[in-house]
Amino acid sequence: MIAFDTNALVRMLIEDNKKQAEIVQQVVALAEQNSLQIIILPEVLIETVWVLESIYQCNREDISKFLELLLSTSTFTFPDRVVINNAAKHYKKKGDFADLLIVGQAMKCGAKKFFSFDKKLQKIFPHYAVEKLNQADLC
Repeated sequence: MIAFDTNALVRMLIEDNKKQAEIVQQVVALAEQNSLQIIILPEVLIETVWVLESIYQCNREDISKFLELLLSTSTFTFPDRVVINNAAKHYKKKGDFADLLIVGQAMKCGAKKFFSFDKKLQKIFPHYAVEKLNQADLC
């Protein structure tokens, strides 16, 4: 198994540096030929989405397609595929990818509530992301 950094994913998608994009494509082909997995860490995906949005001005639809492609390609593996897949599905509709991934990880870890002042998260997860807790929420 090998791991990819954000810059490798961005080169693969944007191809703004042809030489680096070709190297990434060669690494992916080599991994496929040798039945190796390429692990994509959640932190790398968070950074990748941020770079695509803020630096390259990619829209939500294009980023969602890229996430779907990564998740459906057998060469790529993810430590929390279910959490990442759920975050990607929510992101396609609305929300910040990093926040969605963080909430998903909190759920996976068994947190009963997600304490946050983020109004957007509260709208997406009205019974989970809250800014007020009572005694029953703590038990």
